[in-house]
Amino acid sequence: MLLAVAIGYIQPVRAYQDASANVAAREAEVEQMASGNARLEQRIAETQTAEFVAREARKLGLVRPGERLFIVTGIEEWKQERRARAKARLR
Repeated sequence: MLLAVAIGYIQPVRAYQDASANVAAREAEVEQMASGNARLEQRIAETQTAEFVAREARKLGLVRPGERLFIVTGIEEWKQERRARAKARLR
């Protein structure tokens, strides 16, 4: 009789353990999503500042009235040349 009762408890105990593991996984997922949501909320707040708008405008090549736009080209070649000279000095 005791054996029959023990066998009867095996399935509910396994189901409980599986459900507990599932809950823990879902709680971790919710926590990760909450932190991601907080980062997104922070980015939204940053986009509403004047500094953000000015920075993004600069990326688009826009200038303020009265400013001069200077376009610098050949930066990558200059960096490569500079690295080559630095390596030559080390030899």
